[in-house]
Amino acid sequence: MSDTLTAELMASAPLKFSYPITPEVSIDTTVSGDSRQNATVSIIYGSMTLWSGTMTQFAPEITTPFEIKAGSITIEEGGTFTLTIPTSMQNGSVAADLTITTATSKVPFNALVATWPLSSAN
Repeated sequence: MSDTLTAELMASAPLKFSYPITPEVSIDTTVSGDSRQNATVSIIYGSMTLWSGTMTQFAPEITTPFEIKAGSITIEEGGTFTLTIPTSMQNGSVAADLTITTATSKVPFNALVATWPLSSAN
């Protein structure tokens, strides 16, 4: 078996995204699967993973099961991440719908934290 990097291997390699919320906190997403139909999101504080969950084509939404304290912010319990599977007509994406609190405010956070095309190997 050759370790040569081919276009097919590149197309099926996991994709990695990082969406900063603050300078210390980010939402990292890893997309995998032959059709890029699986996504794992992680809330990262510095180099520590505070929470992680995986979405699939058959279970495309996950909810944060507890509040996540990350430095000066708190991501409230019950935030959701929703996976949209890529097709030939639309890119895949992960949308975050969270509520973030600080010492002085409570702010809704809604963003596409990752977006990608359908694998060109298909």
